[in-house]
Order: sequence, then C-alpha cells, then structure tokens
Amino acid sequence: MTRPKTIHGLNKRERARYLAACARYQADKQKPPTRSQAQAWLAPVRRAFIEMRTGSMDTYRGYAITRIHWKDEDFARVDHAINGFLALFDRLAPAFDASALRKVSKKLELGVLIEYHEVDACFATLNACEKLLITFKRADLIDAANTESIKIEFERMGLKEAA
Repeated sequence: MTRPKTIHGLNKRERARYLAACARYQADKQKPPTRSQAQAWLAPVRRAFIEMRTGSMDTYRGYAITRIHWKDEDFARVDHAINGFLALFDRLAPAFDASALRKVSKKLELGVLIEYHEVDACFATLNACEKLLITFKRADLIDAANTESIKIEFERMGLKEAA
C-alpha cells in the first residue's frame, strides 16, 4: 500500500506550488471582501425588507419568515435573522448604530405592524453596514461568523452559561 503524500513526500516543484497556494489563501484572508460579497452576505435580510416594502410577506404561525438561501427550502423568522445579523455585527463593530434594525426586530417579534419609513431606515442602515463590511479583513469576518455559530449551538444545546 502506498501512503498518502505529505508535503515532505512532494518533489521540489510540487512543494513550491503547494506553498504558493497556501500563501495565496492566507493573503486572500487578509483582503477585505468585495462589494458583491458584502451584498451577498446581506441578501437574506435585505430580501426580507424588500418583501416588507411590497406588502407581501410570507408568514408561519403569525411570524414573518424569509428564505435563507434562494436554492434551499430553508426558512427563518425575519426577527431571528435580524437578531443574528445584529449579534454578529455587534461583535465586528460595537460602535455602529443599528437602532433601526433593533426597533424593527422587536416589532416583528411582538407582532406589531411595520411602517414604511421604518423599512426605509433599515435599508439605510443595511447600506451603511455594507460600506463598513468592505473595510474588514475576511479573516475577521470568518472568525466572527464562526464564533457566533458556536454561540448559537451552545444556546441550542442549553449551555448558554458556558458561552
């Protein structure tokens, strides 16, 4: 049986290519995301606000829901999606004013109707978030998202005190 190759089992050219690929990967993590990547990251929340603006919102048991990814049949409550986004953004930029999103999230949680000017304020906040997102390094965004995912799993398992 042959053993799987390690970096020590590579010839000189293969090792150089491997190390160059690793360096490119690490360098890409130090760059900020592109505008289209930031827009894709904000797309589920933005899509929910577009639905609110049109007045045709999907609901489940009286709560507004939105599709998380356009290919999936995975839906989430809009107030939960906003709260998750806010928790992640509070970790990245604690000084950022996201009060419009907090207000709308609380109203959705309580089942109160949202007014048109509140949706517009949320769009303005999301646009400001997008501008701020492209100033962070990708590594910081990945770390914050992973930390928030771990925190959510701890809460789901009932270990919130440990988080």
